[in-house]
Amino acid sequence: MGMRYPKLEVNFKVKREMKIGELAERSGVPASTIRYYEKEGLLPKAQRGANGYRDYQDGALERLDLIQLGQNLGFSLDAIRTVAGLHGDALKDALLGKLEARLEEIDRLSAILAAQRSSVLDAKERVQAAVASGECRVQAAWELSQTPGPSSPQSTSTTHPARTAKSRS
Repeated sequence: MGMRYPKLEVNFKVKREMKIGELAERSGVPASTIRYYEKEGLLPKAQRGANGYRDYQDGALERLDLIQLGQNLGFSLDAIRTVAGLHGDALKDALLGKLEARLEEIDRLSAILAAQRSSVLDAKERVQAAVASGECRVQAAWELSQTPGPSSPQSTSTTHPARTAKSRS
């Protein structure tokens, strides 16, 4: 006959509520930001205990994760609020739509930045070529402005004719 072990009963309570400090610690989001999100409707209103403290459910931690993910992906709080309030297929469809729109925006911004980078590289090459040939008036003016002395634009009180004419009228 085998050995009989006493029946072991394990009772544990899954923590379902947490105070704002614990939520802040677990999520990495400051308590002041959690209160702001609650005020702005991004986070459901917390229940209040008899002591007046906010009691947050575990779902608040998931919602904070969603908010942080959305912000890391460059979404506005309004866009996050819109998606966070949905459920089921509506949530999936809206989320996919927002992600697709964000990808298109990133592609558009990337094209703008690539064009600007190309323009800056062209300008840099033109300035370098002009400096090498001694033709760069911008560099000559810059060097002149950095040299202290009576001929320096910093030490003279000459005014621009257009500005003088405007100030007299």
